[in-house]
Amino acid sequence: MSSMAQAQDQRPRDVAGYKHGRVPRAVRYDQLLDLAEGLLVERGYAGFSIDDLCRAAGVSRPVVYEHFGSKDGIYLACVGRIRAEFEEAVLNASAGSQDLATTLERGADAFFSILERDPRRWSLVYGGANALVGPLAGQLADLRDTTVQQIAVASAPFAPHAEPERLAAWAHAVSGAGEQLGRWWLRNPQIPRERIVAYHRDFLTAAARYLIASTEAGPVPDSHG
Repeated sequence: MSSMAQAQDQRPRDVAGYKHGRVPRAVRYDQLLDLAEGLLVERGYAGFSIDDLCRAAGVSRPVVYEHFGSKDGIYLACVGRIRAEFEEAVLNASAGSQDLATTLERGADAFFSILERDPRRWSLVYGGANALVGPLAGQLADLRDTTVQQIAVASAPFAPHAEPERLAAWAHAVSGAGEQLGRWWLRNPQIPRERIVAYHRDFLTAAARYLIASTEAGPVPDSHG
């Protein structure tokens, strides 16, 4: 890119009808987050830079640092927002179910529908964090734990006698299985979503039966029974 083009890229821009220099903090935050998400989805964490975000938004580096603190802060804000949207969609889809297996199946269908509709955005949350290390990896794990806690909370009414530790371990297993199946599906996109959901449903049905039976008197029932 030429120096002239770079200068044009970095020129101040109006945002949501607000003149540059008069943009409310919340509006600027949302603008930067939207632009950052697009760049991260396109380029990944390693290919993303604050300078690219500054050029896209027409702001200086101090403005970005004021809102997010660092590149890691931008990434965490993007992942946190996307994960919250996904959680809301999954929880809304599974709300009102009469049993644990149905709750999990409806949630799984919503989860894989999101992946099918926007695989790159899904991958930003569930597919690209494994290679990151250090404090950022720990903060991403905290976000993941929040999602798992939502699974545990939604499942708890169907297994009222489950110990917190058992329920947490079970929710982690269910969540991890769904994420890994999603990553496998991304590498095998020729498989219809309905079949992926059916595979996960079979696993979830057995998992639900195990959780309920393991917290009550009597043996765990056969998943084929």
